[in-house]
Amino acid sequence: MYRITVRGIVQGVGFRPFVYRLAKSMNLKGYVKNTGTGCVEIVIDRNVDEFIRRLKEEKPPIAEIHKVEVEEISDLNFNDFVIEKSGGKKGGLSLPPPDVALCKFCLKELFDPKNRRYLYPFISCTDCGPRFSVAIKLPYDRENTTFNEFPLCDECQKEFWNVLDRRYYAQSIACPKCGPQYELIYNDKIIKGIDAIIEAAKLIDEGKMIAIKGIGGYHIACKTDDDVVFKLREKLGRPQQPFAVMARNLEVVRKVAYVSEDEERVMTSYIRPITVLKKKNPDEFFAVAPYLDTIGIMLPYSPLHYILFNYLKSDFIVMTSANKPGEPMFIDDGVFSLELDAYLRHNLKIRNRVDDSVIKFVGRRRLIIRRSRGFVPKVIEIKGCLDGLAVGAELYNSITLVKDGKAIVSQYIGNTSNFRTFNEFFKRTVDFFTNFIDLKPKFIACDLHPLYNTTNFAEKLSRKLNIPLYKVQHHFAHALSVMAERGLDKAVAITVDGVGYGFDGTIWGGEILLIDFERGIFKRVGRLERFRLIGGDLATKYPLRVLFSLLYKAKRLDLLDGYEKHLRKGESFELFESFHEIGIATTSMGRVLDAVSAMLEICFERTYEGEPAMKLESVVEPFECNVKPKIETVIEDSIYSKPYVDEEFSVKSDCVKVIRISDFIANCMEEYLDGESKGRIAYKVMKYLAEGFAKIVRDYDYPVVASGGVCFNSYFIPLIEEHVDVYVNEKVACGDNGISFGQAYLGKFLNNF
Repeated sequence: MYRITVRGIVQGVGFRPFVYRLAKSMNLKGYVKNTGTGCVEIVIDRNVDEFIRRLKEEKPPIAEIHKVEVEEISDLNFNDFVIEKSGGKKGGLSLPPPDVALCKFCLKELFDPKNRRYLYPFISCTDCGPRFSVAIKLPYDRENTTFNEFPLCDECQKEFWNVLDRRYYAQSIACPKCGPQYELIYNDKIIKGIDAIIEAAKLIDEGKMIAIKGIGGYHIACKTDDDVVFKLREKLGRPQQPFAVMARNLEVVRKVAYVSEDEERVMTSYIRPITVLKKKNPDEFFAVAPYLDTIGIMLPYSPLHYILFNYLKSDFIVMTSANKPGEPMFIDDGVFSLELDAYLRHNLKIRNRVDDSVIKFVGRRRLIIRRSRGFVPKVIEIKGCLDGLAVGAELYNSITLVKDGKAIVSQYIGNTSNFRTFNEFFKRTVDFFTNFIDLKPKFIACDLHPLYNTTNFAEKLSRKLNIPLYKVQHHFAHALSVMAERGLDKAVAITVDGVGYGFDGTIWGGEILLIDFERGIFKRVGRLERFRLIGGDLATKYPLRVLFSLLYKAKRLDLLDGYEKHLRKGESFELFESFHEIGIATTSMGRVLDAVSAMLEICFERTYEGEPAMKLESVVEPFECNVKPKIETVIEDSIYSKPYVDEEFSVKSDCVKVIRISDFIANCMEEYLDGESKGRIAYKVMKYLAEGFAKIVRDYDYPVVASGGVCFNSYFIPLIEEHVDVYVNEKVACGDNGISFGQAYLGKFLNNF
């Protein structure tokens, strides 16, 4: 006989009944059971090779097989194949799967008039439906989810306990007789059941704005017509930020956007993320994504969405998170404060709010912009890492918990400088996950920035638990996040973004870092030229200030003649000059791209994160050009005893290579004023920066990694890869949404070196 141990996402996904049915179809004898360590143990009497082949090929859609171990054992006396009671070694980390898009079998039943779940918006089975969003505690059984308020009827009970049924032991199943229901609140009327959904579709087609409660929270839905979307923008105070769109099906998506095979694969996967696609006509969906050549589109993923489109005339609707700027998505009746036209809600409590995940392909590389629904709470292995808690940075926040060599990155939390996000979402997420997996952290990691709410929280928690606190520098954390994905102990890292508090008290954002755990090397070996942020945070909002700073350094303020018309009331270039020397110093590549966006008269005010750089990317015109980055060597503090600050932290001076940019930007502006196109200038800037970073990292015999928000740019990483191979984040976000994962990887250094 053979004992087979299957590791991966194999519990809570219908794996045991699948194994049972497979073994019975092959007339095998033995058993299958869940172990206490999150694995599945299978014993069979013969045909092991064919069994494993079919196991991998026919597995449930949500299941992920990471490893299969086989050992031959002495014969056991089995007359049949059975599902045994779970058991074995306890203490392993076993989590429910993420929330999963509706499967093809439930979709067929949903529109079958003969099926008892016909048009029922909570149809699900072992392969699909809510999971993490309804989980209260472990073990993941119905009584430990918010479905505990909906006892199963007799018919559902029969399915639940029938091992041959697709709904065997599926914790979130329900039917119209025993499950949750929708209702529509409109004009002081309450409409219930399927009529509520039909009326909601009618209202959307008429141009109304409706809040819709879904799997992980409320969305706002409306038509994509410009007049309707502009009204929504005014109501939400989001003048330019792109909205997500939900499309009826892939066929209509292909009419308006380019969809590669890779993009199609991820759009139709069980994750069903928002996928950033290239528009076929840049002017289409203008109000949805102003001045962008891309649009974020997702396909229906819940039964409600399919029913809604069944009654909608529109092929596309805006489907954006229902929240006030900077605040978390609503999951309860607080959504009424948005004063929309109608509210389509259900009576199933959402325990864990989960935003839609966002994906963008750069070349063939899948990058995660926002890691949430469909991903959480999947674990990422980081062997040899101490158990710990990392609380992330300020914006795009997530937290990471490490237990038993496995990392759990939380859902997207957002802007923790916002009171509600910090107190109602961030703190609750920390409490939920630490209790959910019974984490006893050996350390806490946070950002180096002294004023972040997350830093203050970590300081208090470390004192309360009497465990060490490590304040990890922002860009070292970015680098560590890629190293953690790849299991690297050393790398040379390109870390490029908008802002990160540096060891020297300045704002970093265009860095090349050398990291070697074994040799204890943590060094800044390269950076962009420093310039100043005139007015501090005002410079991040109004990029003309950054352009002024770069031209001031190049001694080319004459190029700004004619740009006075872009100044705000009360501003002048003379005023900028008087404040220049007291502006905080920065090496931020994100701010450089903002300055170029202002230089090319594309964007003069940032109304959402990344806006100037995103609009700049939308005009890029690649062409054959030669650029020669100017790189100089300076001596400055650059060797750090650790990637974090503690009482023993120390700094030494050494050589640092600096990519000069001010003169180059001035030359580009001169070309632009002489008539060169915006698109060519934009491309030339990207090429100059990419080649500058590539030239420096090639000097090191280390794996090259890259992280930070600039990596989402469609041109930067591909241009670097023309010169050197680069590892970029694939399991977590390149931006700050993935930074807690890098902070957590510090536990490997603490544990092993």
